[in-house]
Amino acid sequence: MPEPVLVTVILKPMPDPSGAESMAHAFAMLKDWAATQHVVVQTPVDSDAETLRFAAVLTSDEDQADVLIVELQGKAFVDTSYRKPADALP
Repeated sequence: MPEPVLVTVILKPMPDPSGAESMAHAFAMLKDWAATQHVVVQTPVDSDAETLRFAAVLTSDEDQADVLIVELQGKAFVDTSYRKPADALP
């Protein structure tokens, strides 16, 4: 089985149902989107806003990663996204 490809997603705070902007809501939106794409969002180590800002999506291959990056760029809750080898330094 091939190694998963890591897509780094930098999120923007999004208004939650109460109207307050939060990274937690942006992260929840990313998880909802990922479920429709059948990809996995890595669980964050903490729930503070700075930790939630940097999300990791795991895909099955580089081609799928490239397609997801293009789609993510059009999402209101995404600042940017890019693919990086799992063994690369942050």
